[in-house]
Amino acid sequence: MKKLRMKGKDAEGALDAAAKVLGKNRDQLEYKVISEGKPGMLGVFGGEEAEIEAWEKKSPASEAQDSLQEILNLMGLMAISEIKKDEGDEVGLNIKGEELGQAIGKDGATLQSLQTILSSMICNAFGRKIRVNLDAGGYREKQEQALIRLAGEAAKDVEETGQEKELPPMSAADRRVIHMSLAENAKVQTFSEGEGPDRRLIIAPK
Repeated sequence: MKKLRMKGKDAEGALDAAAKVLGKNRDQLEYKVISEGKPGMLGVFGGEEAEIEAWEKKSPASEAQDSLQEILNLMGLMAISEIKKDEGDEVGLNIKGEELGQAIGKDGATLQSLQTILSSMICNAFGRKIRVNLDAGGYREKQEQALIRLAGEAAKDVEETGQEKELPPMSAADRRVIHMSLAENAKVQTFSEGEGPDRRLIIAPK
């Protein structure tokens, strides 16, 4: 979120000056007062100007999109960021373009890191918890569908054999997809065991 400091006779005057510099209307800006200023002696001598910090009003989604684009540019990728979901405190972004493998990384590690960084940036900028979900070329959607298929096949084996099944180590996000996909299955239950990168999801009979 780009911010501009501006001075004026009073806060209102400083806001007018900031709007002119940014090429925006006053109602398109948000601001905070840094200093109210002090009137000079006889209204002329020794006074101090008021100072404000102003920035353009943006939704979390718009700010996240701009921040992601800056990161992609710094990475040297021929890619653009687009908003897929803009629901206040829940934001969905997608990366489109070439060389998406670099944005995704091995097993989606780079994509997850970008999502974590963006989430932290946006939460700090708006001063509240905002959930940011990031995808690249439908990678996460395809991965989620594959996990749901895996969960269904594993659950079927558990139902038929009566034996619990241990899935390979996976991220917390991937484990959550499987937990959610089997949450309404009346014949099996899911839980996790292990620590760190070795943490695994178990599917067991109820």
